[in-house]
Amino acid sequence: LIKLNIKIVMNFFYALLPFIIYGGWMRALRDHGLGIYSDNWWWCSPFTYIIVFSITIGSLLLAIFLEKTYNISYHKTMIGIGSLLLLYNLSLTHISNWMAILTVLSLAVIWVILFFGIHKLKPKILSLQNAGLLSAHLLDASATFTALTYFGYYEQHVLPSFLIEIFGPWIMFPLKIVVVSTVLYLIDTNMEKGNMRNLLKIIILILGLALGIRDMLTIAL
Repeated sequence: LIKLNIKIVMNFFYALLPFIIYGGWMRALRDHGLGIYSDNWWWCSPFTYIIVFSITIGSLLLAIFLEKTYNISYHKTMIGIGSLLLLYNLSLTHISNWMAILTVLSLAVIWVILFFGIHKLKPKILSLQNAGLLSAHLLDASATFTALTYFGYYEQHVLPSFLIEIFGPWIMFPLKIVVVSTVLYLIDTNMEKGNMRNLLKIIILILGLALGIRDMLTIAL
């Protein structure tokens, strides 16, 4: 990004957002063996990260070329390419469990209202950016809670699985809040504003939003 002279600001975030959504959505489609994702090992972790990263970097390089040649803002080109990928995923998506989506989204909306309400009342305690990041991770927690509580799924990761066995699926909510809030606090208090700080927060967003979309759509499909 330094070589390409790209600053990690809102336009960069807008450029990446379709690819973040695509990654989680694609993984859910792969779990159900749909389209080009059907039962191929390279669409599983960790290879899926390499594939999506490569697609994103390739799109970025093309977008930079078009920006220099035709003066088209790079983020607009990337949004266009990402949208085409999302349209392909949409063509494969046939929701069979609307109750799952409604449950996950209802829980997620409650957390969105809570976090953005805190930001509105106490912006020094919770910034707008961090409220959005927490909301993304609570989408993931809402999907995990719904899948485990109502649809017979199980948690694959070691620490959450250990805590769920002791406390139940609801522990995902305080677990996410504590862990993500702590990481954001450490980033905000130990790093100057700039590209690296913003990049770390985008990584945190990916870990919450992409996995939340994947989990929600897995049970919905």
